Amino acid sequence: MTTDSESARVFEVDDVVSALERVIGAHTKTVRMRGEVVNLRSGRGDRMFWFRLEDPRDGMDARIDCFAWSNDVGAGYALADGDVIEAVARPEFSRRDGRLVVRLHRIEPAGEGEILRTIEERRRRLAAEGLFDVAQKRPLPFVPRGVGLITARAGAARADVLRRIEARLPVPVVVVQAAMQGPACTGEVIRGLALLDSDPRVDVIIIARGGGSLQDLLPFSDESMARAIRACGTPVVAGIGHQPDVTLACLAADAQGATPTAAADLVVPDRDALGEDLVALRRRLGGATRRLASRACRELDLVGARPGLLRPHEAVVRRPRDRVGGLGMRLRREIRDAADGPGRDLSGLVARRRRAGVAATASATSRLSVLRARRAGRDPARPLAEGFALVRDMSGIAVTTAAAAVLAGDVTLTFADATVPARVRADQEDR
Repeated sequence: MTTDSESARVFEVDDVVSALERVIGAHTKTVRMRGEVVNLRSGRGDRMFWFRLEDPRDGMDARIDCFAWSNDVGAGYALADGDVIEAVARPEFSRRDGRLVVRLHRIEPAGEGEILRTIEERRRRLAAEGLFDVAQKRPLPFVPRGVGLITARAGAARADVLRRIEARLPVPVVVVQAAMQGPACTGEVIRGLALLDSDPRVDVIIIARGGGSLQDLLPFSDESMARAIRACGTPVVAGIGHQPDVTLACLAADAQGATPTAAADLVVPDRDALGEDLVALRRRLGGATRRLASRACRELDLVGARPGLLRPHEAVVRRPRDRVGGLGMRLRREIRDAADGPGRDLSGLVARRRRAGVAATASATSRLSVLRARRAGRDPARPLAEGFALVRDMSGIAVTTAAAAVLAGDVTLTFADATVPARVRADQEDR
């Protein structure tokens, strides 16, 4: 007699594994699992983990084999034996050893998922209010007169910030101690912000804390701390945690350093770099000054090349000469008008106008002489005060030679205080 098992088709092991893999893949969806990590192993250069996930509750003996890639583990979280985790799981059939295993995605410490979801909801709400807008950020001072520091009483963050400021550019630092984790952290940091914001010595404030777990950094994602940072009149720089740690306080701050040391770099410039910048600025200023001076010299040369400026005395001499010419034209017009009028004494008018013209001409000529003397650096008044006299003929024309004086006969001698008449005799010329 032949049994059903004996008459059934015989499958190769690989066929069975393939069939089970198809069935599991087609009918099983992902689920979120919670359990304790047991017997953790790594491979492929710590890029892959194998472990057993057990039910952490007392009296429970359920367990399942799991594996995960390193990029499935939350940033900043180091998976270890005994950790209670939450993860997205998908059952898979291992072709390597024919076992049913669970592929885990997005592994994080148990309970942190809900915390992260709460923080994310809070972040979106505050962002919608504009609390994190870049346009609202206050500029940091180029060189602060003093720095306010909120940090723990003793810790690496405090030492790192103070050491960095001292090395870059020593400025006064006002330190306010505050709890950097735990239930007292939020209130003490807010009080520190208010204290430093009212201190006239402080131009910028640093909040400094080293890295830690999500629970340790949780106070820095408190809504009241984020609002206190934005309400502060003094610029605030966050140096909280390390590179992956981004809290709501970091988003609300005017600037964020990846570490407390990086926050100090943002606040205080490097004195060596400042010296180099000053040298470069001095060089640029000198070049600009030389270019401006050169341009000004060229413009002066162009202005000085104008004819009126090359011979400025011509304009001074030309003005009285033109005036004399105008007087002559007026004289001729009046003579013509007088000749046409009945009963006019033309000869008398002519004599009066002639005398007036002679006087005007003499005055103008005298002024011309003075101007010419001044142009040559010879002021007529100066030699008169030294005992010299100015000789003119009776028409007022200056006599400059002895021959001209003899020819004129009657002359006037102008001294510093008065003018007197004189007569030149011919026999004086021979002497």
